[in-house]
Amino acid sequence: MAGPVFFLNYKDELKKLISEEYESADSLSKEFEYSTEQITALFLNVMPAKSIDEHMVYEAMLELGFMPKESPEMPLAFFWYFRRK
Repeated sequence: MAGPVFFLNYKDELKKLISEEYESADSLSKEFEYSTEQITALFLNVMPAKSIDEHMVYEAMLELGFMPKESPEMPLAFFWYFRRK
């Protein structure tokens, strides 16, 4: 007899992993920046393939209070700015 099936909410897992260590930053206080595509790739190193996509990452970042910021070095290039808590 098979045990219970357990499904993770990967968006909640992503939000938990980010919010435990990091918060949104402005251009002066940022320690680093990532694009939505870069964040997705980084988290797919620890999450199952196809468990998250760029749409989910974008929604999670907004729900955590992050806002995409335009890079001063690259017009029309937007990134998420991070700093450690």
